[in-house]
Amino acid sequence: MSKVVGFYDSGIGGLPYLEWLKKHTTGCSFRYLAESAHFPFGTKTEPEIKSIVAESIGRFIESEHPDLIVIACNTASVTALELLRQKYSIPFVGVVPAIKPAAAISRKKSIGLFATNKTVSQLYTKNLIDTFASGCTVSKFAMPEIVAFVEKNIFTAAEDEITRIITPAADFFKKQGVDTVILGCTHFVYLEDTFKKVLGSTISVIDSREGVGNRAISLLEKIKSHADDGKGDMFFVTSIEKMPGNYKSISSRYGLSFGGEI
Repeated sequence: MSKVVGFYDSGIGGLPYLEWLKKHTTGCSFRYLAESAHFPFGTKTEPEIKSIVAESIGRFIESEHPDLIVIACNTASVTALELLRQKYSIPFVGVVPAIKPAAAISRKKSIGLFATNKTVSQLYTKNLIDTFASGCTVSKFAMPEIVAFVEKNIFTAAEDEITRIITPAADFFKKQGVDTVILGCTHFVYLEDTFKKVLGSTISVIDSREGVGNRAISLLEKIKSHADDGKGDMFFVTSIEKMPGNYKSISSRYGLSFGGEI
């Protein structure tokens, strides 16, 4: 008996979130869907993102029958989460920038948000800031090209290459005098260790993994287990032809079997 937890992202960005939940739960199997056919999301229009996400999630539900889905993409969450909750009956957990915890730990009330263009500019993000960080200065920096770098190169890139690509963001946040930086794109979690080194010990770096994971756990506790389908943990893509990376080897890093296209 188990519960099936689905994860959805534009690519590999949601895998660290899946990894966190696997470590903190029992009695679950995991399905991951990478939106390879339409990667990346950050530069697309809001109607495009909503259409893409709703269609793919529909196929995902029909194929894998998840009990819960984590939309493990900040851009998709701030754009399409409300639509998904209206359209489908299963529970969804979104990943949004960790504005609230950042405001709580910031000593100088000066926060940096490192995300994609779409997440930085969304009204949803502004509302988060107004609600949870109204007493803080929030400096925003968008680098959508880093998403593609992570998707294609993160497991083969040299440390100096990673350092070079994140230096403009680090320099910006240092200049702004922030003491806390939010990784507001799930792909950016892969850069965490290097980013911390470049920023220095006086600046904290946080993301949403723990908050998202705990929310998923609280919802899963209310869901009844059912007969295991025997598939185990699987990784799927929306298009094999347009895969921007070696998803077979990447999925195996996280203990997932590659299931092909949905």
